[in-house]
Amino acid sequence: MTNLSGRPATAVDSTALGSMRVPKPKIAMRLGHLWVFFFPIYIFAAAVFDSSEVTNGEYLKFLLATRHTAPENWSHGRIPSGKENEPVVLVTFLDAAAYCSWAGRRLPTVDEWKSTCEGGKLKKHGDIWEWTSTDVEIGGQTYKALCGPANTCECTHRYLPEWKNEVKGFRCVQEAKPVAWLSRFDAFL
Repeated sequence: MTNLSGRPATAVDSTALGSMRVPKPKIAMRLGHLWVFFFPIYIFAAAVFDSSEVTNGEYLKFLLATRHTAPENWSHGRIPSGKENEPVVLVTFLDAAAYCSWAGRRLPTVDEWKSTCEGGKLKKHGDIWEWTSTDVEIGGQTYKALCGPANTCECTHRYLPEWKNEVKGFRCVQEAKPVAWLSRFDAFL
């Protein structure tokens, strides 16, 4: 084997090494530091929770717009005096899901509810259990999971969707946006 000068090449032939210069392409030298402009930035949107449980006053707007049935503790379809800003109770899972759908939202899953609660981002105005959209199979029947009263992050209650009582309410979440990405290069377009 010979080197570029025509002499026999050895493992340590300084003339062979010295004469072999591989020029870098000019485009690589110009764009090598610009790779960050093409590296995408991912933007994740989590479900956005309503600031608190749905109140009697908010639920009344839903009832007036849809003619849905009022909770049993409302006398003649009227909110009990002084309870407009308290969480609505005596609603079934189906009532809660209908309200959220009407409002352009949905019920949270247990995982969403727990992670938001454990992160300290869940305000609770009432001492109620909240409906979630999570199904739980027990003995061949499908129950819905409910999550924690007061200042707990428990999701241990299981109720049939048509059950209701005075400590069951709900809150809605805004549907999560799809994952998006933005390249830093896009800013220059």
